[in-house]
This record gives sequence, C-alpha cells and structure tokens, in this order.
Amino acid sequence: MKAIDLRRALLLLAVQPLVVASVGCATDEEADEYIREDIGKGDAATSSDPNRLLDVPFYFSVPKSASALPLNRAAYPYPTIWNGSMQASDVGLRVIAIQQGSSLAAKKQARRDMAAKLARAGVLQDGDLVLSFRPELAGTMAYPHIQMGVTHAGLVYTDNGVAYNLDSPLDSVYNGQFDSAHYAGDGAADAGADALHIMRPRGFDDARRTQLRGWVKTLKGGLSRINGARQQIKFQSDYLIPAFASAGKTTRQTVTTLGKIILEQDTTTKQPMYCSEFAWHMLALSACSPQEIRDAGPEGAACVDEVFAPMPLVGSNATEVGLADGPLIGLKAMPEPIRLANVGKIFETADAAKLSSGHRAVSEMVAPLMMPLQQFYMGTLAGAPAEQLAGAAMQLSAQMPLNYSPTAFIVQAMADDSIRTVDYVTTLAFVGATAYQKAQRLASNPVP
Repeated sequence: MKAIDLRRALLLLAVQPLVVASVGCATDEEADEYIREDIGKGDAATSSDPNRLLDVPFYFSVPKSASALPLNRAAYPYPTIWNGSMQASDVGLRVIAIQQGSSLAAKKQARRDMAAKLARAGVLQDGDLVLSFRPELAGTMAYPHIQMGVTHAGLVYTDNGVAYNLDSPLDSVYNGQFDSAHYAGDGAADAGADALHIMRPRGFDDARRTQLRGWVKTLKGGLSRINGARQQIKFQSDYLIPAFASAGKTTRQTVTTLGKIILEQDTTTKQPMYCSEFAWHMLALSACSPQEIRDAGPEGAACVDEVFAPMPLVGSNATEVGLADGPLIGLKAMPEPIRLANVGKIFETADAAKLSSGHRAVSEMVAPLMMPLQQFYMGTLAGAPAEQLAGAAMQLSAQMPLNYSPTAFIVQAMADDSIRTVDYVTTLAFVGATAYQKAQRLASNPVP
C-alpha cells in the first residue's frame, strides 16, 4: 500500500461516517445539491430472544457503568430496559422503546410525540447529541464494527419545551422534529433510522443551553441568506480533514468564524462542515455570547469552550481516548475469560453482502489497517507493557489529523469517568406493536 493510500485509509477509518447507501453522512455536488448517503433500512434489529429487545453485539454497546446518568422514568410513558449485548450483559444499551406504525405518517407522528414527551421529561435537552445508529451493520465487516454502527450526528435544541434536531446538511431532509426523511424515512428508498443514541455533554448548564437556543434561533433566521447565494456553511464533503486543519487555523478560530457567520458579521468566509463537525462547533460556540463573538479578534474568542479536544485514532495513555477505541473499551468491560476470544468478532468479515458497494469499497480500503489495530487490541487486553502500547498507538495515529467523527461522541461517553466529557443518556428504539409489548414486559427488570 502506498504511503498516501495508507494515510487516506487511516483517515477513512477514523472519521468517515458509515456508508449505508453510498459514502458518509452526505456529500456536496458543485452547487446546492448533495448526494443522499446515510440512507437507512429503518431496522432496529429486534430480537427473538425472550430476554432481549434488540440483538446488538458488544462492539455496538457501552459498558453498563456508562449508563449512570439518572432518567426520570416516571415522567415519560415509554418502557425503559437494560438490553445486554449478545455476548455479555456487562455491556449493552439502555433502551427506551417507542411504538410506531408502519406507514410514513405513523413514523413521523411517533417521532414528534417522542420529541415532546421526552423533552418534558428532561431526557432530551438542549445540547444533546443524537447519533443515528444502524444495528443492521453488525456482522458485516471490521470497518462498520469499529465505527460502532454510528452513521450520523445531529444536535438537539428545544423550542417551547419541545425537542427538535439541527443537523448538517442544514436542510429539510435532515432537520425538523426528528420527523424528516433521515429520521422517519421518505416513504420510498429511505426507511429512516429506527435507533438513535442520545449523548449529553458534561458541564452543559442552563446558561449554555440558553445561549445555544439563541444561536440556533439566529442561525435559522438567517439561513436562507447564509446558505443561499453565500453558501457559507454548506455540507463538507471531505471528512478526512476537519475545517481547522484544512484552513490552517485553531479550533478557537473556526468556532469564532462560525459565530460571526451566524451573526452575519462575516458574509464572505466559506466554512463547510460535516455533520459531527457542525454539532461539535455549535456546542463550543454555546459558551459565548453574541457580543463576545462580535468583539473577537483574529485569534478567536477566548470564551470558546470545546466539549472535548479533537481526538487521535487510538489513545496512547490513560488520559486519552481515541476514535477507534470504542469496541476495545467494551471488551474491557466484559468478563476477563471471554475478552480475547471475542476480539475476532470485531475484525471478521461475515455478511458483507449487507453493505452497499460504496461501503464495501471503503471497508476494503482500510482492510490493511485492521491487522495492526487488532494486534493493538490483543496486546492491550493481554497486558502488554505500557510503553509498547503507547508506541503502537502513536504509530497508528501519526498519519492523521485529530478529529471529531460521529462515533467520537459515544466513545467519549465510554471513557473512564475521570476523563469522560460526554454522558450516554439512552438509546431510542422505534419498534412495532409486538416488540413494544415485549419491552413493556422487560421493563420490570432492573435498569441502570
């Protein structure tokens, strides 16, 4: 593999959102159009096992200890369960099941009802992240397994006590009350997303939530101009290099520029961003008032507050977590006797036919990197010397810029509590009547 191919493959592994129908979250064409790519099967992977609602492997799961954020279960009507993974109950998902009908109208209504009820209950709050999760990608190839089945990241905000989503691309295909084509389907090729992870940045207080709502309101008010003829924050088609790296700037500068664009103080700079990059920037911007952004100089506003720093591919020490560390963290949370035996499940190729041709192409491109990554996993679990692991981690991460993929948010939520910057709230699963009745029965079991 040529050096430039290796670098691109590393970047793809770290930051390319999963290909469900083509490649990534979405990509720009030359003008206003982009190609829909995160087209889903709307499959929450319901289980035939009487003790499990969803069939999810450990590499699509979080440690039970990551489900510590309290939920006001009495304040919403949906059943909540702990759904252990197929390999071990120590890792799984805390699932809120939501019943939906089969028609497009029914799916839209189920999501609007959810957005209102869970916002009132505090389960959905301003600044939360909603990650599109595709359980059907389990048992395919190593690449989607490493990405934990996450394909897209959106941002939650509230208006009059009801939750809405704001996503890049900033258009009606993605944005709404979780009832747009991306989330509910389009009644044709796209069946939507029937599973959504909810993540919450730590330290996001009422002041930040209020300022975020203000920034969202201002952006929406000026969007027809900002992304009309000016095309200033259109969708970024190149996930391989984040805005701060491609522009040779600091993240403080790119966050400040986004603020100035939203305020229409800057009407010339173009700063396109992919889905998770936009959400990350909006969260960092929420620490700032409009006046602080207006007054900021060329070095950027001092008020900018990153939820977490852009991440390497794999962590090299105890205070660092990497974009590809999620399944490894899950393995560490499983009983020790079965850890090493399950590593192979992450890296095996099984039903690759379930993937689109584009997704298989990306998976095949990063295939040469799977062996060293698997060896890193094995060495970590086997207790290899810290200096040896640190060297291997730095070699794996050396050829890519730090980044913030959709998967970054869930990996951050799985880190040790002392360094965790994001909390896992829950996973929403939209299911039919039979599965919903099963969830109601399972809800009598203990839930973290």
